[in-house]
Amino acid sequence: MGETNLKTSNWHRGTVVSAAFFSAFSAVHLIDDFISDVPSEFNLGTPVTLFLAFAYMLSIAGLLGAASHKSPVGYFGLGVAGVLILLAQLLKSVPEMLEPGSWHLGLASEIAAIGLAISGAMTAVCSFMSWRIVRSKISDVT
Repeated sequence: MGETNLKTSNWHRGTVVSAAFFSAFSAVHLIDDFISDVPSEFNLGTPVTLFLAFAYMLSIAGLLGAASHKSPVGYFGLGVAGVLILLAQLLKSVPEMLEPGSWHLGLASEIAAIGLAISGAMTAVCSFMSWRIVRSKISDVT
């Protein structure tokens, strides 16, 4: 089997690019949720909501940074985050969008939610594939 160079791997590039879009759509979708008063659906006050948003965005940025340095933890974390956000979008946002009438702020909100779901799915796939490559390289060494 030939050596896999993760630096030139399309999975690594895909992880970094999709995670950048994932973080951008995350920020836009969070803002949309705040404007649409979604935190009140969960009885969350402003301080708690801001703390959770900060923690989430810091986590995504940290995982993106780690993955950009080919860290297995960064890849795995982004993969898990992508799957969880995709599930959240499919289980909460999509059913709400399918109800009659406008959802949140209309088309802009729908684009943000769909973009988040797609970028989350792409991040999950690319991250887990990159993680597999790194894990196989580690097991080849040990």
